[in-house]
Amino acid sequence: MLEKREEFRQRVEELVARFERDVDPHEWITRRYPKRLWDDTRQVYEVPALYLQKGPTSLLLDPIGYDVPGAEGAADLYLMPTYDPTASVYFEGGQWVIHYAFPPDPIANPSTIDPETFPLSAETINQVLDSIAEHAIASV
Repeated sequence: MLEKREEFRQRVEELVARFERDVDPHEWITRRYPKRLWDDTRQVYEVPALYLQKGPTSLLLDPIGYDVPGAEGAADLYLMPTYDPTASVYFEGGQWVIHYAFPPDPIANPSTIDPETFPLSAETINQVLDSIAEHAIASV
């Protein structure tokens, strides 16, 4: 289990570094925070979580773990402060992919919000973050 834990820790480190590198620095402010998790042997280990902010919109890239069905690791992207999950990032088939249901076009398709899977790239990171910020409703 130590091997899986270390592999996940390295993957999350790379994921967070990728978000930091690929987000538009003129639009988004990023800040890392340590997150403590339990492994299968009940040992505590740390991975980075990433706080992102664009104007009044705050998001958290929150690593979940390496023991998830259908993937070798997962992280959720939450809209803060409500912790509404808006996207999920999974390590599948040797790469990080992002699952995101873009807000529907009310005219073209008013009742469908089907999540789509995209390979993680600078373009998809910025597209997803900007879409979330555009459609976020400020908390009261």
